[in-house]
Amino acid sequence: MAATIHIPEDLLAELQAKAEADGKTVDELAEETLRKGLEERSWQELLEYGRERGRAFGLTSEEQAADIVHDWRKGR
Repeated sequence: MAATIHIPEDLLAELQAKAEADGKTVDELAEETLRKGLEERSWQELLEYGRERGRAFGLTSEEQAADIVHDWRKGR
């Protein structure tokens, strides 16, 4: 499904210049960039979920979580 979106002129100019420099079409670069951005957003949401769950279990740092995972893996 094709969609139309509004892109500010300055951002469009930057996108066009980068696409040309990379030998891609604007559509190709825009799709690639959107996919990467959405993937990064998903990872950030997953990390935040993990942090929330860790806090719910009383963990106060990511290092504590890493230690627990390390100990669990050693015990397997």
